[in-house]
Amino acid sequence: MFAETSLYHEMKDLSVIIPTLNEAEYIAATLESLTNQTYQSYELIVKDGGSMDNTVDIARQYADIVISNRDVSIGDARNQGAKRANGEVLVFIDADTDLEENALRFIAEDFRKHDIALLLPKYGPKQEDIRILSRTKEELNRFFIGFENFWRMYVDKFCGGMCMPVDASTFRRIGGFNKRLQCCEDIELSYRLRKAGNVLSDYRVKAYFSFRRFSLSGYVETLRNYGLNALRMHLGLLQPEFESFR
Repeated sequence: MFAETSLYHEMKDLSVIIPTLNEAEYIAATLESLTNQTYQSYELIVKDGGSMDNTVDIARQYADIVISNRDVSIGDARNQGAKRANGEVLVFIDADTDLEENALRFIAEDFRKHDIALLLPKYGPKQEDIRILSRTKEELNRFFIGFENFWRMYVDKFCGGMCMPVDASTFRRIGGFNKRLQCCEDIELSYRLRKAGNVLSDYRVKAYFSFRRFSLSGYVETLRNYGLNALRMHLGLLQPEFESFR
């Protein structure tokens, strides 16, 4: 936790927060990607929502803090983790997301050099997921992800929950995630953070996510669900609960 070195003594301390629910199949790879980071001045908090597998046992091998409480949404889980955090920067990542080895160092640098409330990383799929796609789906996937990264950088600046670095004091001041949202809670928080402070894009920070949601519900159905719930979020309407969003 918060290992100090002369090289990084002016850098921001980070709190990495991971919400989990039955993530035993994925979380070890995510935690290993954190162990391999070139920047180690961070605390690791895992917030579990009542897993029935051995997620918590795996988490305890790596995490500084493991919280096991009921939550009503992934936003609520992240908020509970943030309440225990001591870092000046909160880095929310999903349990199936891997970070490149310099990701945390770049995040700490950016928050030291710039007065920002939100940092926008670059996202991409895990290579092992890409390899199982057909050629057509692989090309479609690259197009959609490339378009989304472009859109987030130049048009509508928002962050995804798979890797979302935020200023801790600003996060708390605006009330954190909206726990009533089952989907797009990361986008809604991004919009409030944009109003509260500055936003920076740094595509040196790279995060790789799992395609499991697309495998679970199908490509078209997953995009449809996210699209409809994004519309409900913008209109302030209630969202139905979709387990696939966890």
